[in-house]
Parts: sequence; structure tokens; C-alpha cells
Amino acid sequence: MRSTRSYVATKLSVLGLLSIGIWACGEANDGGTSSAGGGAPDETTSSSAETTATVGTGGAATTGAGGATAGSTSSSSSSSSASTAEASSSASGGETVGTGGEPGECVKGQTKGNQVAVIGESFIAATHGITQQIEKQAKANGSLPQNDRYIDNSVSGTTLANDQIPSQYRKAAENGMIKYVLMDGGGNDCLLRGDGDAALAAAQSLFETMEKDNVEKVVYFFYPDPIGNNFSSLKSCLDTLRPKMKALCDGLTSPKCYWLDLRPTWNGHNEYTQDGIHPTSAGSIATGDAVWEVMKENCVAQ
Repeated sequence: MRSTRSYVATKLSVLGLLSIGIWACGEANDGGTSSAGGGAPDETTSSSAETTATVGTGGAATTGAGGATAGSTSSSSSSSSASTAEASSSASGGETVGTGGEPGECVKGQTKGNQVAVIGESFIAATHGITQQIEKQAKANGSLPQNDRYIDNSVSGTTLANDQIPSQYRKAAENGMIKYVLMDGGGNDCLLRGDGDAALAAAQSLFETMEKDNVEKVVYFFYPDPIGNNFSSLKSCLDTLRPKMKALCDGLTSPKCYWLDLRPTWNGHNEYTQDGIHPTSAGSIATGDAVWEVMKENCVAQ
């Protein structure tokens, strides 16, 4: 009997130890140990979620055992993109560029007068009324300070082929600030020399110089039809030169060139000229407004 009791006591002791071991293993699993199937227990998942923190005002992120949160990465990327866009806007004189490099919103008030050159001959220079009208529109639209002006180096009687109009650009570019050029050219090459091809070659060389100088955009406004029988040879030369010069302008990517044919603006408005080729005050205003519309549509000097 005594040996039987001893045997039973021994068995009970062994069972008690086994129960304690099983209870201890259960506690360990409940505390966060991964299951045999590889999945994390619910309590561990909840704990990791609670340790994840988003970026605050200072930009620091709290991370759990797995590292930085997605919110931190997203917030940092957004901040970096915004800085890039802002810097690009400042550098380009008004054009905001997104992270992909595509032009975005056109920002006004980023251009100074000494960043815009106006070059050409008497169509502009006879009264400088075209430049004055463009400046008036720019100031009214918040694109040019009220006390500022463009660099207008246009001179009557000048041509493209003999380097006179190109030299007007080079003089303006001496300050190293020119980003935009508003110009005509070729009229006197036709009127005085009857040589449109020479004007075309000179324009191509001029655009190459502008590219080296990092000029961004050009608006090339080309003449309306001259009025009067005494300008038949001039009209013939301009009609031949116009499509060639347009093709040159349209093909440029650096600087980007925007072509404006003034014939639709002038057709039916004989009051726009007194001598058949040069603009009156009304003609200058109409031309200046047409140039400004092209500038506004293409974020030129805004």
C-alpha cells in the first residue's frame, strides 16, 4: 500500500511540472512569438501599427521595428517636389515646372524689364508704339513693374543680313539677362536689297547665338501686306520669305519660337497705316495687342 501511494505521488508531481511547462509556452506565444505558419499574432500586428507615426511639422518620423513609414516617405517626396518646382519657376522667369519636367502653371510677376529685348527696324522703331503697347498690357496684367521697361534696341532702316538687327540683340544681351526676344526682321532686306534668302540665313545664325546665350523664347511677328501699287515688289519678296521664316521659327526648340503673322490683324484696316507699310498709332496698338496675346498664351515674359 505504501509503495502504491509513493508511485501515485510521483506521477502527480510529473503531471504538475508538465502543466507548468505548457502554461509557460502559451504565455511566450501570446507575447509576440511568430507562429509556425509564419504569420504574426494579432497582438504583434496591433502593436506595430501603434508604433507607426506620420511626419509632423518638423519632418521627423517615428519608426517601428520595420523602419520608416510610408507617410514619412510621401511627405518628404512632396516637400522635395514643391522645392524643385519653386526653384524651377524662379529660374525660368515665370514658368512653373512639375516633377516630370513638363510646363505647368504660368506664374506672373517673375520677369524684369531687362530680361526682354525688342529688336527690329522701322516697323517697330518709327514710333516705338508697338513696344509701348506691349509694356502697357504687361503692366496691366501684373507681368511688368509699373516703373520698368523692356530693352528696345530697334532702329529704323536696319536689316538682318548686314548684321544690324543681330547686333541689336548682342547689345541687349551684354547684361547676360535676356530670356525673351520680341522681334521682326526681313522687311528692309526685301525693300532695300530684294534678298529674302540672305535675311533667312542671318536669322538662323542669330537664333544659334540666342541658343548659346540660353534665351528661352522668341516671338517673331511678321509684316502685314503693304498697301499700295508701289510696293508690289516688296509684297512679292515678303510672300516668298514668309513661309521660309515661319518654318525656321516653328522648327526651333532652343529658343522656342512663336510665329505671329500680322496679316489677319491688319486686313481690312487701312487706318493702321498712312504710308502703306509703317503703323499709325492705331496700327501700333493693334499690333502690340496681338503680340501680347501670343506672349500670354505661351507664357512669354509673364
